[in-house]
Amino acid sequence: MTNKGKNRVAVIGAGPAGMMAAITSARCGADVTVFERNPFAGKKLRITGKGRCNVTNDCAPREVLEAVKRNPKFLYSAVYRFTPADTMSFFEEAGVPLKTERGHRVFPESDKAYDIQQAMVREMTEAGVKTRYKTRIDRVYNDGRSWVLCCGEKKYAADAVVLATGGVSYPGTGSTGDGFAMLKRLGMRITELRPSLVPVNTEEKVGELSGLTLKNVTLSVLYGKKCVFRELGEMLFTHTGVSGPLVLSASANMQDHPVSEYAMRVNLKPGMSREELEARVVKDLSKYSAKDFVNSLSDLLPQKLIQYVVGMTGIDPRKKSRDVSKAERIRLCDLLSALPFTPSSFGSLDEAVITRGGVEVDQINPKSMEAISWPGLFVCGEMLDTDAYTGGFNLQIAFSTGRLAGESAAGFAERENTKEPEEERKVDFSKIRVAIDGPSGAGKSTIAKLVAAETGLIYVDTGSLYRAVGLYMARQGTDAYDEETIVASLKDVDIKLEYSEGKQHVILNGECVDGLIRTEEVSYYASAVSKIPRVREFLMNLQKSLGDAGGVIMDGRDIGTVIIPDAEVKIFLVADAEERARRRYAEQIEKGLDVTYEEVLQSIIARDQQDSSRDVAPLKPADDAVTLINNRTIEDAVNFVIGLMKEKAGE
Repeated sequence: MTNKGKNRVAVIGAGPAGMMAAITSARCGADVTVFERNPFAGKKLRITGKGRCNVTNDCAPREVLEAVKRNPKFLYSAVYRFTPADTMSFFEEAGVPLKTERGHRVFPESDKAYDIQQAMVREMTEAGVKTRYKTRIDRVYNDGRSWVLCCGEKKYAADAVVLATGGVSYPGTGSTGDGFAMLKRLGMRITELRPSLVPVNTEEKVGELSGLTLKNVTLSVLYGKKCVFRELGEMLFTHTGVSGPLVLSASANMQDHPVSEYAMRVNLKPGMSREELEARVVKDLSKYSAKDFVNSLSDLLPQKLIQYVVGMTGIDPRKKSRDVSKAERIRLCDLLSALPFTPSSFGSLDEAVITRGGVEVDQINPKSMEAISWPGLFVCGEMLDTDAYTGGFNLQIAFSTGRLAGESAAGFAERENTKEPEEERKVDFSKIRVAIDGPSGAGKSTIAKLVAAETGLIYVDTGSLYRAVGLYMARQGTDAYDEETIVASLKDVDIKLEYSEGKQHVILNGECVDGLIRTEEVSYYASAVSKIPRVREFLMNLQKSLGDAGGVIMDGRDIGTVIIPDAEVKIFLVADAEERARRRYAEQIEKGLDVTYEEVLQSIIARDQQDSSRDVAPLKPADDAVTLINNRTIEDAVNFVIGLMKEKAGE
């Protein structure tokens, strides 16, 4: 076994995602070096939240995902593994007291983003992270032995690389798209980069209102007749348009069409019904009946806004309040309920809080942040094509994805650093049989398939056999719970498994049915027929014959206790019900199914009870099985199984 020294992880970019990745990798035992083009880490972090740093949002992970505008499902694993509560604990343990304000926004008690930035720098130092500031990496590539980072003529080597160079907003902080250029050279796709969470310029001339803040107003954004955004909060006027939290969040919903095709409406009095508003206007005009109209609205509007609104009504500002007609009052109430603004353009990237667009997420493994086509290369933070509303959500995405990328990079570097040379790793597994049992949702098939791919074993998907029986019964129109008819029909069912190019093919009565046994209807039938003892007996001989040949890995019911009880390697894979429910829920959400986490959890608990208490072959580990608790990464679980196989093969 070779060893090249301590596992080397290079992190490019020292923003919030990069620093979190570096800290995590170092805590996992890696030798971490951060490369940052600025003279210090966290330059952009220092100015977030107007220098206060809205570090996260004190909410459940589900609410974080609900606040994500683009690709929320991609972030499921990252956010649930490092939650807002974890972020808060991280900084409080790092010596930064936090406080929670309106909208569950979390800030340092000091109101200083500097304290957050310094805490992360301290944590990097204490973890042993090395830093190379004023070092701009312009290219990365893999030479077949390691990753190479280029800075002009200088080159640095690493076992794994984390790219965390940010987007292209606030380019003065160093976010100039360096990482995207590196990935494009590797052939990766980048979606269009645009400003998001950005001020909106308007056709209306609002320079006279610049600096005015409106609190407790409702902003609505319309596309034609469709309302695409409506929220109560705070906004402000700039020299060229509108900004503030409401407008920044609204801008994230104005990206699907040219900005000029949207319309903005501001309800200045959202707490009043139309009837209450009209009564209030009548009351104020009566109260100031002898005054000019322009001087009668000081109880209703901020002084700076009065002249603008009066001008919009078309009412003579010097007209006496008592002379304002009913039609003019209605026009005034219309404006107070829906003061119109016409977007003309977004502010520049210099003004944007975040970048919309980035690395297309189908190129990244959401469970590790690793580039699917480039093992050992990890991407996190604002480089990903994900963005969320204001309120601390975007920083939470940075921390969650950075944490996952850092952990995964450390694991990859360790594996690369300790793996044997190719000629030493060749092991004859042709006589090895692997049986993986365990409760539903523990990850049996996932691990079995990956082990098969790594070792050349034939993967026998026993569940497909029950699906084939289910397909036959569905085609016959048989009641899924008519046990007598199903058992009688088995004589007409002929199932074979064939293998080509390492893939299993299910042959039902001479027909390949691979693509037909994965439907929801067939799943329903398969679940029903699998409970029938005669069906299990019918399929058992086929499974045993496949297991007798050797060089196979099988997962499913009773594999190690009934089907191949003399298997060389037996694994009983377990995970607590909550963890299995989280995985199953994520899978079903990714498939677009309408389920809740609680429904999935209760289903798994019920299935466990059913499997462990059934009369025929209740689910239990074989006496000589090795119990594997699947609370580690999939890669670690696969390596564990392969390690046992090597021991049995004489290695």
